Amino acid sequence: MNAHVSPAQALSFRARSLLAFVLEPSQPLSEWFAGLDGWLTRSPSFFASRPVVLEMGRLDLGLKEYRDLLSDLVRRHIRVMGVENARPTLVLPHLPPLLTGGRTVNALSPLTDEAPQTAEPTNAEKTKSLIVHANIRSGQSIVHPAGDVTIVGRVASGAEVIAGGSVHVYGELQGRVIAGISGSTSAQIFCTETSAELLCIGGVYLTAENISPELEGRSLEARLDGEELKLQPLD
Repeated sequence: MNAHVSPAQALSFRARSLLAFVLEPSQPLSEWFAGLDGWLTRSPSFFASRPVVLEMGRLDLGLKEYRDLLSDLVRRHIRVMGVENARPTLVLPHLPPLLTGGRTVNALSPLTDEAPQTAEPTNAEKTKSLIVHANIRSGQSIVHPAGDVTIVGRVASGAEVIAGGSVHVYGELQGRVIAGISGSTSAQIFCTETSAELLCIGGVYLTAENISPELEGRSLEARLDGEELKLQPLD
């Protein structure tokens, strides 16, 4: 009696390019974590459920210090998917793998997380602009590292818009806007009614408590002036 033999199943492998945020810790780590905690106080869900890579080139750590660093990040709900420029002694089983060949984002396809329906850009616009005709609800994110983002609607408290270029909000801005993540220092933020939790361009940011009460509810332009984020009313 012959036993039935099932045909072997083929394994499928695919390569895929994904957007990841890169954190570059510096020593002393206590000071770096203090700065990170300040950021997370204003944007507690910024790194949640997002792939994060550690750039280790500026660190000189032993194995125990490295494990402590990873544990401290996990406690902040930041899980590291890989590391760049890590010493070979830190690349071990059960620790994040070494990644090579990564490059800074300049022109990628739009990436959205729980985003509402968006307008379909033309071929010429696909790497430059993203237009969203909808309100962005609390907890939602629009992430477009390729260029500008235009929101025709309201950005609610707890929502965020992240763009490689400038951000335009034709509605009330209550949440967070981060522009210029591709490294553009000429990126700007425009909104028709501001009650923003956070405005950030090129790593320079202002939170609600730093924005003048005189600007509350007004049309606004935000731009970088050297290392300072300047706000200018438009009405």
